[in-house]
Amino acid sequence: MNVTDICNLALSYISKERINSLNDNSEEAKECKIHYDHCRRRLLLAYSFGFAKSIHKLAELEPERYKIPGWSHLYAYPESTLTVHYVYDEEHAGNKEDCRMEYEIIMNGEFDRVIATNVENAYAECIHDVKEPDIFSEEFIDALAHMLAASIAFPLTGSANIQQTQLQLAQMALEAAEYQSAIERERRTKFPRKYAESRFR
Repeated sequence: MNVTDICNLALSYISKERINSLNDNSEEAKECKIHYDHCRRRLLLAYSFGFAKSIHKLAELEPERYKIPGWSHLYAYPESTLTVHYVYDEEHAGNKEDCRMEYEIIMNGEFDRVIATNVENAYAECIHDVKEPDIFSEEFIDALAHMLAASIAFPLTGSANIQQTQLQLAQMALEAAEYQSAIERERRTKFPRKYAESRFR
């Protein structure tokens, strides 16, 4: 499965022609090229998917040069990171969800973004900007294809009904992807509430 395959899956959901690549000179390819990356990043930010999770030992910035009142430590924002979910030290790595430590993402003149915290020798659990489709779960691919279909539906079909249907299917597929990711966690599994309630009734 590659980017073109996902785009063709989305196009099939709205009954449009296949493309050979995003660089094709067709309206289908142009719309997919406009919307694909935005849809991918939106879904990656929607949940802490295991395939996108990364742990970083944060690189501290020189305290003599970089100071923000109220915070004792500043760290460089990890590259290719979409968002930070937890900042913690080694002692609290096993219970970071229960012992949440304070931090703040701040814009800095020399660095685009920095992590300000009072945690010494900090680690961060992040969501990586995963671009390789072969890393995605099958459920995530389905959600991404439906989300992309919803984004390109109106420009290509002019139908708000088709767009709305694809949005609903994208939400259902996303809940399934969240559930599948949750059951792969051994420690104190927390299922997405809405999906779990409907599944276990």
